[in-house]
Amino acid sequence: MKDKEKDLPRETPSGEPELAGEESAEEERISSPEEVAGELKELRNRLVYLAAEFDNYRKRVGREKETLVSFGNERLLRAILPFLDNLERAMSQAGASGLSEGLLAGVRLTHDQFLSELRKFGLEQISAEGERFDPNLHEAIAQVPWEGKPEGTVLSEASKGYLLNGRLLRPAQVTVAAAPPARSPNREDGPDPDPAAGRGD
Repeated sequence: MKDKEKDLPRETPSGEPELAGEESAEEERISSPEEVAGELKELRNRLVYLAAEFDNYRKRVGREKETLVSFGNERLLRAILPFLDNLERAMSQAGASGLSEGLLAGVRLTHDQFLSELRKFGLEQISAEGERFDPNLHEAIAQVPWEGKPEGTVLSEASKGYLLNGRLLRPAQVTVAAAPPARSPNREDGPDPDPAAGRGD
């Protein structure tokens, strides 16, 4: 029974149990000045590392916020582009269908004002016709053999391309010049000879 009492913690006047061997634990915690200096250096290194991590986090959040502000209206602008396309088609077809000059001027004014307002939000048109085909900005929908133009030159645009704050929003859909078919110097223009005729089957 006395052995069991020896192992139990004694209560102090404050009501908290007093653990046996507490004094020896305190003695073990007292470290040499070298150990304290090492721990202090380690804590300083951790503090510097955490400060650098926080700074990186702050910069990353700032960049993400700028991106969100710059490209937050991307979906809206994508939805508006077909209206611009239709205004441009109306202007290009105006002469063929015999629309009055007043109506054509009104459509052109609406188109220009609309585009001017969208430029304030970072939208810009990609100039494609007559330029060299660039797969980063253009989408080829057709290739046409064409003499007098270098191969890979954009001949026409089916729909214009747009950038939003320098980033591609929609590529221009274009027709591209291809090299004309090579003519054989030994034969005159005419139908190709029958390839089976020369085999002698």
